[in-house]
Amino acid sequence: MITRNRFGHMPDGTQVEAVTLENATGNQAVILSLGATIQKWYLVKESIDLVLGFGSVEEYLGDAHYIGRTVGRYANRIAKGMFSIDGDNHQVSVNQNGNCLHGGESGFHNRIWDITDIQDSDTPSVTMSLTSPDGDQGFPGQLQTQVTFTLDNDDCLTIHYEASTDKDTVYNPTQHTYFNICGQESGEVHNQQVRLIASQYTPANDQGIPTGEIRATKGSPFDLSELRSLADLIQNSHPEILATNGADHNWCVDGFEPSQSEQRLAAVLVDPKSGRKLITRTSMPGLQIYTANFLGQCKGKQGAEYGPFHGVCLESQFYPNSPNEPAFPSPVLRKEQKFKSTTSYQIVTK
Repeated sequence: MITRNRFGHMPDGTQVEAVTLENATGNQAVILSLGATIQKWYLVKESIDLVLGFGSVEEYLGDAHYIGRTVGRYANRIAKGMFSIDGDNHQVSVNQNGNCLHGGESGFHNRIWDITDIQDSDTPSVTMSLTSPDGDQGFPGQLQTQVTFTLDNDDCLTIHYEASTDKDTVYNPTQHTYFNICGQESGEVHNQQVRLIASQYTPANDQGIPTGEIRATKGSPFDLSELRSLADLIQNSHPEILATNGADHNWCVDGFEPSQSEQRLAAVLVDPKSGRKLITRTSMPGLQIYTANFLGQCKGKQGAEYGPFHGVCLESQFYPNSPNEPAFPSPVLRKEQKFKSTTSYQIVTK
């Protein structure tokens, strides 16, 4: 079942809509047209909301942490906002320490997406579309992009991205939801546990820019091949973790192939107290784990108090700074190609 309601208005009067996807078990995901945002993911039997979010347009526009947003054109970082395609140099918007983060100063996260398709069934879905003009934030090519959210009866929220361009460009969208599987109001995630199906990661400097190396995790704090508490990661004294005040790193999903379309198992997040699990699958090569290290104190939905480490992001992506690292999987989207990727988050309860 699908319901469609007014959520609020942008400063210029443009309406922001909220589309509620409800599956056969009564569980709900609420998607906003502002930023193609996951505003709520509610389990009715447990009376629990799994994602951080806000109750008004004004709060979202005042948020600098991309809570729940679809981000682009390029998720994560591009060093100095510079890259080249076939010898053509491009300078894009820089907005963090002289680097481009999540698409630049005015990325996709605060834009109104058009609701272009709704499928009202036991596995409801909504498709939202956006046109990014040639030169938007400095990126080449007019990009036509869309994202489809589907909630099925196995409590799997699937996000499918497609895009095309009229000039060669780079494209790397992701979803920046802050999950807290103990409930959005429950505070720090330290006791939740994570396992990654990723035996390598990309070491980075103190600005989060990869060195270009792809390094094995074995024997390091980045080895998450067995369940480990997020506290072990957040509080580790490894220099790379100290530099980011916790986890904010890219892992390389095992078994990725450039031509693949199927999703691979990438991560399992567990609440050991309730037994609740969040299973992440993706067709993308990388997964950024961010433990909300720099989330400021603020009020969220239903008066919840948010702060550092109150959520964890599981961001499927091309590796950070891939346009400048030829050894990394390529984010270049050619004008004759169509970009497609899929990531899903499945909640499993006892």
